[in-house]
Order: sequence, then C-alpha cells, then structure tokens
Amino acid sequence: MTGPTTIDDAPGDVSSPDTSGPTFERLDRRVVPYWLVSGLFGNVFFVLILVVALVAFREPLGDNATLATIAVAVLGGALVLFGLVIPPLAYRRWCFSIDADLLVARYGVVFHEEKAIPVSRLQHVDLSRGPVERLFGLATLVVHTAGTEAASFRLPGLTPPRAEQLRDAILEARGDDTV
Repeated sequence: MTGPTTIDDAPGDVSSPDTSGPTFERLDRRVVPYWLVSGLFGNVFFVLILVVALVAFREPLGDNATLATIAVAVLGGALVLFGLVIPPLAYRRWCFSIDADLLVARYGVVFHEEKAIPVSRLQHVDLSRGPVERLFGLATLVVHTAGTEAASFRLPGLTPPRAEQLRDAILEARGDDTV
C-alpha cells in the first residue's frame, strides 16, 4: 500500500454526509487476516477448554453428556463462524480521520460508534506491535486521554510508518517534540 486509503478508495458505510468534513482513512487491508488469525486462536483456545471440561466431567454428566457434547459443538461452530464473519464486517466500518484539532474514529459491527477526541486532550501516544501484528506488518497507535471516560483509545491496523507519522503529527499538533 503506497499511502493512506481514503473512503473514496474503498467501499463501506464510512463517508461523512458533510462534504466539508474530514477525510476518513481506512485501516490497512492486512488487518482483516490479522483479526481472523488472532480471533480464531482465541476461539479455538476457548473451545479446547470446553472440550477438556467436557471430557473431565463426562461421567458425572451421565445421560446429559450427549446433550453437553452437542452444546459444545454448536458453541464451537458459532465461535468459528463469528471469527470468520466479523473481521471483514469490522474492516468495512473502521475508519479514522486526524487533523491538528481532532482525532475521529468510526467503528463497530453491531453497535456503531464514533469517537471524536480533541488532540488537546491527548496526554501521550504509544505504538504497539504484538507478535501476530508484526507477522502481518501492522502496528497499533494507542492514544491516552485526559479524563476518565475511555482513558485510552487504540487505532489498530496501521502500517508501522503510518503509525509513526500519526504519532509525530499528534505530538507536533500538541507542540511537543517529535520522537
């Protein structure tokens, strides 16, 4: 990806109804497989715990063991299905905009949220890159705000250079020295 993807470059319910409003950017497309892998790892781990519990308590369950097995299988299938469906839907909705005054993010699959955080309220900015994120060449920008409501906000699915640009832009807008 050569530069930030704007809402005009990709489909989805992210455009601002006001044409004089901010230009929103998409997350990097590699965030979808990243979310798929990380979500499926978590779901598979949870299902394995349920299977181990089912095996351990099979005898005390007696006649209900078959019903419990079916319930675990249905729950496991539903978790895998959600793990496959949610990431592409989340990507369609996720977008952000940042300027000298405001960081705006729109996201959410079932519950649509829009956060508008004044740059003046940002206390500090961190970059985070876990092992799976590094595998996909991604980074997360974490902004910490003043106040108690949502004291930190994570902007996932960025390329490391873009995350560094955003961090430096926020620091510059605040009047801090860039790193």
